[in-house]
Amino acid sequence: MKIKEICVHLLQKKLTSSMRISRGGFDVRHHLIVEVVTDEGITGLGEGVGDARLIQKILSGSMVEQVLGLDPMNIEAVRSKLIDSGVYMEQKGSVICAASAIEMACWDIKGKALNVPVYQLLGGLYRDKIEAYASDIYWEKDPKRMEENASRVKSLGYQTIKAHLGCKSPEEDTLRVQALRDAIGPDTGLMIDLNGGYNKLQAFKAVKLWEPYDLTWLEEPVSPNQIDCLADLRSRTSMPIAAGENEFRMYGFKQLFDKTAVDVAMPDIGRAGGIQEVRNICALAQSYGILVSPHNYSSGILLGATIQLMASVPNAHLLEIDTSDNAVYQELLIEPLEIEKGFVRVPQFPGLGVKLDNEVLKKYSVH
Repeated sequence: MKIKEICVHLLQKKLTSSMRISRGGFDVRHHLIVEVVTDEGITGLGEGVGDARLIQKILSGSMVEQVLGLDPMNIEAVRSKLIDSGVYMEQKGSVICAASAIEMACWDIKGKALNVPVYQLLGGLYRDKIEAYASDIYWEKDPKRMEENASRVKSLGYQTIKAHLGCKSPEEDTLRVQALRDAIGPDTGLMIDLNGGYNKLQAFKAVKLWEPYDLTWLEEPVSPNQIDCLADLRSRTSMPIAAGENEFRMYGFKQLFDKTAVDVAMPDIGRAGGIQEVRNICALAQSYGILVSPHNYSSGILLGATIQLMASVPNAHLLEIDTSDNAVYQELLIEPLEIEKGFVRVPQFPGLGVKLDNEVLKKYSVH
């Protein structure tokens, strides 16, 4: 089997609700999807997560040419060609995101060719259902609106909910933490994601003020470039610290682990280097006693890949589910997910369990 062609699709969907985070807001979501076509007629889907238009240009340039004619079943060879073969190696950034998309699609092809779900290729089924959390509450000027949104999300059956704060000072956003906790009660998990929006002093103030609210974790409290600051912060609080969605490859995560900067690692399959790279990160994390909750906030393609990986990895912890209806999501799955009481049943379709039909392309493609 050989890779014959790679089609690159940019999808766009306008928001139906506010998505304001500490570093600003946006009014559309973009997804960069690749379709890897083989000479035997089997097609695989993958996704690169980040600056979608930049990833599109990288893929449409020399990267596609590098893998034409390669066997997609030999995923390590494809990975080596894309990530490690250059004289000047790109180890972080959009080049790795683009390579992640192609690698992900090769796993989809391999699963389809062998007629098994990808989890069977990653070590087998460790769990047939995965506990999920809802990621769908964004900063609002009026804390009451966040409280109402939290009540709505809780009614969907999730036992853990994540909210994005950091647009105001820790003191001011404490009002929002209080409102969220009041809305969901003491028995539902609450995560706060700051998206790297606070400086060191603000982050120290936040953990002191928010410790009484029993957070499941505090995510990216400071810039992802400030690993020493993150480690210092973690050493001063009992609150679990999560980070990693902006980190790349196993080597980047080893730095986080060596500096004891995180309790929960959050690699993104469409960003950190692909499925095999994140599986390697999970194995490394396990040796440090660290849980892994992959960042999973893009389209249904990334969702399908993340579920397959988490189904096979012992230290995978909490699947991120976007309940906002602002992404091209369930339409890219072969069948809608079965979600009951906050648990997602692992699909059993060959490959990643995803699809890309003409109806979706017609509705969301950007030409």
